[in-house]
Amino acid sequence: MASAETDIDTETPGQSRPVKLVVIGALLGAVGFNLWLLFPEGLGGGLAPNDSLFHRQLIGAAVDAIKNGSDFTDPWQGTMSLGFPVFHHYQHLSHIPLAFIHVITLEAVSVIDLIRWTTYILLCLFPLSIFWSLRRFGFDPLTSAMGGLLAPLIGNDFQLWGGFGYDNYTFGGFGLYAQLSGMVLFPAALAVGYETVRTGQRFFWSTLLLSATLMTHLTFGYIAFLTLGVLALIPKSQITFDKSY
Repeated sequence: MASAETDIDTETPGQSRPVKLVVIGALLGAVGFNLWLLFPEGLGGGLAPNDSLFHRQLIGAAVDAIKNGSDFTDPWQGTMSLGFPVFHHYQHLSHIPLAFIHVITLEAVSVIDLIRWTTYILLCLFPLSIFWSLRRFGFDPLTSAMGGLLAPLIGNDFQLWGGFGYDNYTFGGFGLYAQLSGMVLFPAALAVGYETVRTGQRFFWSTLLLSATLMTHLTFGYIAFLTLGVLALIPKSQITFDKSY
């Protein structure tokens, strides 16, 4: 959160160009590597025997509610045991858009394919979420790019840390679809929320992102609110926002 020591927008042209190239190269490398490594996640029509099955059922319940003109934010899930209103107690923002896409495309795109491809896209774009959020916090472009490059490696051992690693979301992993959506939103919600706390600006965007994070993954939402409460205690004299993004 401290002000950046190096900012490509305030350096001389001769110094800034190499830094820009490194930043662009790091981000393209991170996203490109994910696109290549995880491409098989979008192929095939099968669904892994993990939590993806649960999310498939939830999206199916939302699809049925949309078709029947019912409340798609609180449908009855009747395929598990004797049935249960899961959305009444469970975060569901990441499920509803897929249900609408499935219905709008006249079911040309299956729910299974939607889950697989959105998982693939969100994992590939996660480094950009980290980069953008670190820039909002005021870190310089190079530091932000390195953060985006290394972010997928944080807590990669699920049994030990949980974390942001691929195993939590991929076909051969745990299929934590709601957590993946929350993971991508969480850094942006934290960055914009912190800016609102410190500057009194961007109330709409901080409210929108924090609400979306909470409705996508309850745990990440609570972590964001608690973290902002702690960050608000940092004296303003120690904070300088870098406005060059």
